[in-house]
Amino acid sequence: MRRVTCWNDLAPFGFVCLTGEACGLGYRILFDVTETGRKILGKCFGIPDMRLAEAWNRGDPADPDVGSIMLSREMLVPVGIFALLESGCVQVWQDANGSLLGIDRDDPPDQVASVEKMCQPELVRKYAYQGTAGDRNVHLMSGRTV
Repeated sequence: MRRVTCWNDLAPFGFVCLTGEACGLGYRILFDVTETGRKILGKCFGIPDMRLAEAWNRGDPADPDVGSIMLSREMLVPVGIFALLESGCVQVWQDANGSLLGIDRDDPPDQVASVEKMCQPELVRKYAYQGTAGDRNVHLMSGRTV
């Protein structure tokens, strides 16, 4: 099981938190992202070949930063959901505070059941790729993936 409760928890998924001073509104946080982070953002926003602004830093030579983006605090939940699902979690649970818990394939079922029982009063929603086309659905009349 993996938790996402703040932006720093998304560092392993390719999100490098830089500064809040970049936003003229004082609302968004500037991030550099790796290719993994860019793909997560593309999946989240439904833009497969998402083009980002230029990266501010180079990052790790083995996994370089490929672009930058400014995100508001409210984007933590949707980006976190897709980060966990794209990294192999079979489900993501959201609690009333907006914290996320990713359930991995190899998590013991009895442990998952115990955690679910413990979280139940605060559990708001569960997310999983259950559409007819993974994260999307197939339009019944046209057969196109929407």
